[in-house]
Amino acid sequence: MLRRLAIVLGLVVVAFWAATLYVSRPLFSERLGELPPLPVVADRSEALTLARSAQGLLLVTGARGGQVRAINLTARFGREATRDTLEFFRATGYEALLTLEGPEVTVALDELELPLALGNAHLAAGTNFAEHADEVLLDDPPFLFPKLAAATPWNAPIPWTKRLDYEAELAAIPLATVTGPDAAAGYALLLANDVTDRLTLMRELDLDEPMGTTGFAAGKGQAGFLPVGPWLVIPRKPEFYRDLEFRLYINGQLRQRFNTGDMILSIDDIVRQGFRDRSMDYRKGATSVSLIPDEGVPTGSLILTGTAGGVVFKPLNIWWQPAYLQTGDVVQTEASYLGFLQNTVVLEYP
Repeated sequence: MLRRLAIVLGLVVVAFWAATLYVSRPLFSERLGELPPLPVVADRSEALTLARSAQGLLLVTGARGGQVRAINLTARFGREATRDTLEFFRATGYEALLTLEGPEVTVALDELELPLALGNAHLAAGTNFAEHADEVLLDDPPFLFPKLAAATPWNAPIPWTKRLDYEAELAAIPLATVTGPDAAAGYALLLANDVTDRLTLMRELDLDEPMGTTGFAAGKGQAGFLPVGPWLVIPRKPEFYRDLEFRLYINGQLRQRFNTGDMILSIDDIVRQGFRDRSMDYRKGATSVSLIPDEGVPTGSLILTGTAGGVVFKPLNIWWQPAYLQTGDVVQTEASYLGFLQNTVVLEYP
């Protein structure tokens, strides 16, 4: 009898291990460089691409070989006029920048900084792609949560934590403060990685409360958990963002590949739901936090639109540390027209 029980328990353990390994496997076999290259810089007739370096604000016209070509807007319009990226755009207008000509400068990629000033409180959507909802076994409709982290540059390190995970995402930035659910607002676009401490998230998650109100603010709101791309892309037409491809690699292995056309909620839908849900009690630990400020969604706040399938976390593997990001891992992210991220996981965050 005991021998039979031991055999059954052994088979259960083997089956559990096999299931853990299976759900933790990469969804894709491709490696970095094996897929066709993504479009790099949008034609100005479709979108403007702005960046910043020590030289000032740049209007990017091309990129190749570790360098970007750009018109130096600060040299052209002055440092004070170009100090605030979005304020400069609002004052100058799309058409003036569309037709702007002049001498170009060459800037190395590693000289690029954050393209605009951002706050540390952002509006984020969860399970906004059906395949991600399926892989984490959630049948809830898309939900919202506050992402409480300061943005870091495209090549900043990511601090290691237990069960560290990644999420390639499209981030939208209002061109003006959105004061109500139906307020008309245009959006600029950024590439982002919504880095997550899954262990903290799961520890603080209360399944008796509405999804997103517990666990998420704590698990996603840590220093270094929001690297964003160096290019701020301002589309000429709102629908520009609905057909962008995203790819994320870990140490050169493709882990995520998706298109924004598969998003369930649009950017405007997320904002409307944010105004609807902001009266709910969102918590970071024992502290109540806001989903969006009283005045609305400001220009310095990101709207994170969610990720697709391919993240590490599955309910079955939350116990298994080796499945998650380790120190020294290199996370590389790219998206059509939105540029790139290259972030190394470090033990001690500077």
